[in-house]
Amino acid sequence: MKTHFRQMKVPRVVIGMSGGVDSAVSAFLLKQKGFDVVGLHMINWDSQEEGSSTCPRSKDEADARNVCDRLNIPFHTVNFVKEYWNHVFLKFLENYKIGRTTVPDIDCNYSIKFDAFHKVAQETFDADFIATGHYATTSFGDFQQNRKHSEAIRLFSGRDPLKDQTFFLCTVTQEQLKRAMFPLGSLQKSEVKRIAEQQGFHRVVKKPESMGICFIGKKKRFSDFLDEYIEPKPGRIVLKDGKQIGKHHGIHQFTIGKRIHGKYLNERSHFGFFVSEIRSDTGDVVACNGSHHSDLYATRFLINRPNWIPSSDPLEEISPSKILCRIQRTHPPVPCKVEKSEHYLSVEPKIPLRATSPGQMCVFYTTENECLGGGEIFKIEKTL
Repeated sequence: MKTHFRQMKVPRVVIGMSGGVDSAVSAFLLKQKGFDVVGLHMINWDSQEEGSSTCPRSKDEADARNVCDRLNIPFHTVNFVKEYWNHVFLKFLENYKIGRTTVPDIDCNYSIKFDAFHKVAQETFDADFIATGHYATTSFGDFQQNRKHSEAIRLFSGRDPLKDQTFFLCTVTQEQLKRAMFPLGSLQKSEVKRIAEQQGFHRVVKKPESMGICFIGKKKRFSDFLDEYIEPKPGRIVLKDGKQIGKHHGIHQFTIGKRIHGKYLNERSHFGFFVSEIRSDTGDVVACNGSHHSDLYATRFLINRPNWIPSSDPLEEISPSKILCRIQRTHPPVPCKVEKSEHYLSVEPKIPLRATSPGQMCVFYTTENECLGGGEIFKIEKTL
């Protein structure tokens, strides 16, 4: 009898409430669909860590609570500060110390939103499904309406190409996706804002987009923030032929493809000098002349064996002509040639990719907008 009741009950969906418009509208849509909705706000960064309180934690929490109150759904908070520090922030710092560029949003999804958060949602709140405001879709539908227990689930780009967030979801697993809901997947951002206005979510619809890395905040320069956590380690700025053209106080201040500030240089160039390589072993930053220099465009790079979202290796089943890759969310996927070895993949994009850097993720797609997963770049093998 208990089992029968469990099967017939209204599915409970725990929704991650960020305090923004996307999670607010997601919660409304879930409630409208008749789910038993519980709002859960994640606290991932200790605002006391920054003297200026960069992440508006208390405001976001208050806005999330306000939306839940308006929708008459329970509101709770969960503290992941320790987990975020250990699994996201420290990794971020360690990579910048050695001149690698990482994407904290991917690590946050991997360690926090789809792991720690899912566990709390299931174990503490008895969730059947866990929802977030990501712009993405799956083969099971935005509300799991096409769910089939015997089938693998597939991840697809969201309907709004400018907001699609599958790039950040490249490390999710079958198990995680099968309990995930993305209520906004089939909506344009403009539609989301319109719904928010109609429902009276005026406080969140007027908030600025959450861009960049939240723990850095809006009042600090990225370089100044890094200096607070990474000790200076002076080094040289050199051209490819070894000629020194300047000095720096830490390779963590530089990323591939960025223009080098004149304060570091003792030479000038009409086109400007740009970072083409960072050598962590010597501490040298290698510069090239001009933002479109051939050294800035990768034509082949190596990545660690990827996390594949499908239940089997898609390279074995999908035609090579249908495989695309991207290394930045804001850039469209491009056709590529992929070769497998025992421990890594070699990727040759058909269009040279600018500012490709070790530490970045290479995310694979099909020509049908399916996100297949991704792997971390560890070596640039060839440039133009």
